[in-house]
Amino acid sequence: MEKKIREYEKLIASAVNNKMTEAERLRLADLHREVVANFQHERLIHLIVTLFFAFFAIEFILITMWTLVQFGLLIELLPLYFATLILAILTVFYIRHYYFLENHIQDLYKYTEKLRGDKEK
Repeated sequence: MEKKIREYEKLIASAVNNKMTEAERLRLADLHREVVANFQHERLIHLIVTLFFAFFAIEFILITMWTLVQFGLLIELLPLYFATLILAILTVFYIRHYYFLENHIQDLYKYTEKLRGDKEK
């Protein structure tokens, strides 16, 4: 997804900076609207997934801390410790990916304004 967004940003940046007729600009604006809507949908899905992973990671961390306080370090609870570690690592990566999506989609809004003619180049 990150590669797609970067490629699209390059494409739209070069297209917006070129001279276009009014019909070309309108067609590009329609295409841009569709692409941004798809990226927004992707961003929403990743927000939901990130929130679920963060919730479960926090729950597992709390459960792990409680078991460590109550019983100490037990070999029998090794799967719990690994699950907690894996959830925490996945949550960090999901947050990083969502951060990327959020920032780059915000950047695409600038091109929407240029295509609409709201701001001068």
